[in-house]
Amino acid sequence: MRFPRIPALLVGLLTVLMVAGCSTNGIQSIPLPGGVDVGDNPRTYRIQFANILDLVPQSAVKQNGIAIGRVTKVEVPDNEWYALVTVKVKNEVNLSDEARASIQQTSLLGEKFVSLDEPKDTEGAPRQNPDQAIPLDRTRTATDIEQVLGALAMLLNGGGINQLQPIVSELNKAFEGRTNEFRGLIENADSLIASLNRQRDDLISAIDGLAKLSTRANNQTEQIERILQQMPAGVAVLEEQRPQFVDLLTKLDKLGEVGTDVLGRAHEEIVTDLKALRPVLTELAKAAPDLITAAPLMLTHPFPDWLLPGVQGDSTNLFMTLDLRTLNQLEALGVGQGNPVYSPPKRHNVPVNPKNPYYNGNGPRYGWPTITLVPPGPDSRPGPNTPPSGGTYPASFAPTPKQGQGILDGTLATIGVPA
Repeated sequence: MRFPRIPALLVGLLTVLMVAGCSTNGIQSIPLPGGVDVGDNPRTYRIQFANILDLVPQSAVKQNGIAIGRVTKVEVPDNEWYALVTVKVKNEVNLSDEARASIQQTSLLGEKFVSLDEPKDTEGAPRQNPDQAIPLDRTRTATDIEQVLGALAMLLNGGGINQLQPIVSELNKAFEGRTNEFRGLIENADSLIASLNRQRDDLISAIDGLAKLSTRANNQTEQIERILQQMPAGVAVLEEQRPQFVDLLTKLDKLGEVGTDVLGRAHEEIVTDLKALRPVLTELAKAAPDLITAAPLMLTHPFPDWLLPGVQGDSTNLFMTLDLRTLNQLEALGVGQGNPVYSPPKRHNVPVNPKNPYYNGNGPRYGWPTITLVPPGPDSRPGPNTPPSGGTYPASFAPTPKQGQGILDGTLATIGVPA
């Protein structure tokens, strides 16, 4: 019979299996059927995890939901409190030094796998060194359904869920009959939060400003302490002068009453004066270009600023004739002379500068100075109204006093003031 040969075959088969098992690293070293093919030259990365749940070797490694490798080893380094997971991925997967790793699961109760993610704009970032593990600050573990159920059980059994009943009852009592008011309160709160959100940049700037102020105050601690130490002495001085301050405030109050009374009585006059100033200010605004033109001469009188480029050296000569007689000065200002009359030039084809304020109906009269407010032309010369060197104005401008009348009476009569 051949039946005794069966136990011998079984023993031989078991022996072969035992030898095969001893020659490998266990069943976990055998790739799963249908797993991803990483090729002949895969990349190896090591990842640190604070918690790997029930992740085991030969688990999948995915990127953007596509399998790119598998877990080859799970270990805990000596004297460490984290798990070190070794993975192999396809050679074309080249992680940057900003890559993130996480433990995910395929479904609610599915198997765990390692997910590798790249942040945005990491194309030009340095690559991850395979000799250095991805640190804990770049890894995380997704919440497991077991943890959720455990927390829910703790809340329902030993938590404060039973204390919600009186809270809900009190809220119902508070809201009863006040639904519209609470709705308005919620809408106002929503508007407030939206306004704060729109002003978020301003709030951040204000907080940054407070931070800078705090830093500056912290750097000036000694000065602040010295001021605080000297403040009691200053407060004591103010305390001694309190009667004077009280008297000052009392007088200020009286001054305010008097000022209010004066302003009340002179209200119409003040309004009238302000209205009267309107045409003056309007004309000044119209004369703004002329004022700008005359400003250089006003600041450098009697030398116009255009004279400076022609000065050789550090000095220049000035020839000036001053007539300090009162009557002539009054006439030079136009007192008693009527409106200015334009005096045409005695010779023809004289170049005329329209920017000259003496031009076109406002020309100089006999006896007026002829200093122009704009730079003269290259061929210009003093006008005929300027008295020659050593000369005087005609005597007709100086009226002869009548018999029994002083020089002042004649001057007053000239300007229209009766004696």
